[in-house]
Amino acid sequence: MGKTTHWKMALISPFVGAGLAVAACGPPSADATDADADDSGSAPTASDAGSPQSVAKSVSIGPPPSDPIITATVQEARDQLALRDEARRAFTFQSGTSTNWPLVKVSWDYGSCQDAASLLPPPLDGWGMHSDLSRGEWPTSPEMARITYSHADESLDPQSAEYGASKENISIRISSGTVGGIAEMYSNEQLKSVMLVPGPFGYPIQKTPPGYPGRTVLLGPYLVQMDGTGKDMDRYFESIVKCGIENGLIADGVDISTLDLVPSPSLPSPK
Repeated sequence: MGKTTHWKMALISPFVGAGLAVAACGPPSADATDADADDSGSAPTASDAGSPQSVAKSVSIGPPPSDPIITATVQEARDQLALRDEARRAFTFQSGTSTNWPLVKVSWDYGSCQDAASLLPPPLDGWGMHSDLSRGEWPTSPEMARITYSHADESLDPQSAEYGASKENISIRISSGTVGGIAEMYSNEQLKSVMLVPGPFGYPIQKTPPGYPGRTVLLGPYLVQMDGTGKDMDRYFESIVKCGIENGLIADGVDISTLDLVPSPSLPSPK
C-alpha cells in the first residue's frame, strides 16, 4: 500500500470508530426516554391548562343579607352592622353599581342601664340603621357612645326620590366627660329653677326654646343629648330617662321623691 493509501485510512479511521461506538450503544430505551421527558418539564396539555389547579377562578360576591340583626348588646349589634357595611362596599365595587340600601333593623336587650353604652336604646319599630359610621369618631364605651337611627317609608322604592324624602333621623350622644356646666344646673338651686324643667316621669331636663329639635338630660354622671327630625324623639328620650332612673342613674340635686319612678330595689345604684 502506498503512502497515499495510508494517509486516507488515517483520515477516515476516527469517524469509523465513532460510528462503531454509536452502534455498540444502540438506540435509547423507552425508560430512558420517559425519564428525560419528565426531567425536562414538558408543557402542560390542553386538559391540564383547564384544571382547577392551574386556573384561578373569580369569586362572585353576592349582595349582603338584609335580615334583622338581633343581639344581646349594642356593641355586638354595631359590630355585625360594620361587617355588613364592608360587604356592601365590596359588592358595590365589584358590581360597579351604586345601590340605595334599605334600612337594617337592629335590636338588642335593653333595661340594664349602667353606663353610656348601655343607655343607648334599640331602634323603635319602623326605625333602623343604614350604617354605623359614627363608630369611628365615637366608639362605644362605658364613658361615651353615639348612634344615629333612621326611619323611612318602606312601602316606597328605595331608589326613588320619594323614599329619600320620607327619611327621618335621630342622633343620640352620651358622655361622662362633658358634664361640668349642666351638673351645676342640677346641684345649684337658683340655676335649677331657671335652666331646668320637669321632663319624663318628673325628672328635670334642660329647658330649650319652643320647637327646638333636641333634648338634654343628666342621668347620674352621663350627659344625654339628642337631636334630629324624627317624630319619635320623645319616645326615645322617655325610654332613656326611664332606664336611667330605674337603674339608679340619678344626678346630684334631683329629689327622688318627686319622680314618678324610683330605682329598682333589685339593682344596686351606680357609684
